[in-house]
Amino acid sequence: MMFRGALWRLAAQYFILLVLILGCFDLIVYVTVSQALQTRSDNDLQRAVLQATHEVAVTGDTVSVTAQALLDPSVADTFIRVLDIKGQEVSQPRAELKKLFNNPSLSAPIAAANAGRSGDTRVSNGTELYMVDTSPIFKPKSPKVVGVLQVAQQISWIGDALSGLVRQLVLASAIGILLGALASVLMASRSLRPISRAFQRQREFVADASHELRTPLTLIRTNVEAWLRRSNGTARIYAKSIVEEVEQLNRIVGDLTTLALADARQLPIDPHPVELNEVVKGLMAQATPLAEERGVHLRPDLNGGVRVEADLVRVRQLLLILIDNALTHTSAGGEVSVGVIRRDGRARVTVVDNGEGIPPADLPHIFERFYRADKARTRENGGSGLGLAIAKWIVDAHKGEIAVKSTQGKGTEVAVTLPAID
Repeated sequence: MMFRGALWRLAAQYFILLVLILGCFDLIVYVTVSQALQTRSDNDLQRAVLQATHEVAVTGDTVSVTAQALLDPSVADTFIRVLDIKGQEVSQPRAELKKLFNNPSLSAPIAAANAGRSGDTRVSNGTELYMVDTSPIFKPKSPKVVGVLQVAQQISWIGDALSGLVRQLVLASAIGILLGALASVLMASRSLRPISRAFQRQREFVADASHELRTPLTLIRTNVEAWLRRSNGTARIYAKSIVEEVEQLNRIVGDLTTLALADARQLPIDPHPVELNEVVKGLMAQATPLAEERGVHLRPDLNGGVRVEADLVRVRQLLLILIDNALTHTSAGGEVSVGVIRRDGRARVTVVDNGEGIPPADLPHIFERFYRADKARTRENGGSGLGLAIAKWIVDAHKGEIAVKSTQGKGTEVAVTLPAID
């Protein structure tokens, strides 16, 4: 399927966006509910403190409290203790609450209350958690502190409620994420469908155009070659120029056909064990006359036998593209070396030249179709800008890698690595 990689990348982006939205929603819900529960707990405690204050009577410096306030509070899970100025309990709270009110963490709040300051303290009593309000009891119409009022209210229910909320949010988010993953794939597929159809039409057009151009180009070449054999002088020069242009067009049509079939996954790869050294030796012998014509020294740098599982025709095409590019961009007197080596279980083929190099701005684009760093020179030498795109496809089809390092004015190294076999 075309655009499979783009489909999954787009679906992953949709999915990540969904997860972020769900995460933000869960966080907002949790914080909002937590604050609401805490506010409710604080308000309940303040109402309990106000009610307890009404149950406390001050006569002179003596503090008293009704038994009803201690034994049967009107607010559930709310408990009261009253201390006089000496720290003595005015009335004994229930036995199970002694541990709560005698907690060491309440010593400082009691001291603060004796100094006229109120405060709230979280206190743990077994498995239960309480909020204890400690406030001073003042003598009527006087700033004098005559006792301490402590009101404890259970707040464990807040944690229980938030834990339940978290479980519900996690469950709902998990279901949302699963459904969102499916929705992301569907949305990505629907988004790419028009692009895929457009690309399919473009690919079919390229394949059809390439096929239809072959016959007229063959006829043109046949007629021009016949004219060339009968011509002389200026007419012969024109005829020869036309033949060269037709050959260039034939190469472009051939390259376009190759890429169109490759895009359609209709170009089969027939892998067999291939000895790379032998392939390179054959190509070097084939390319030597061209190198000599251009005044470039072609040097092999072979290191033992290296075998790969590959399509021999495509590997030859790949290496021929790289060697031809190196010869094209190396000036007379320069050198092109082709090396083969086995490293870390992979076959590595390098084509190195000391030619003009590739500008840094062009290096990221050299595998793009029809891209030419030096357009004038490439056109002059018959380049179409499709060779490296085909080379990249061949390497990818063999699960290999291709990398280019170049320094402008010093040369270029192209390295191809393929899985080696024993």
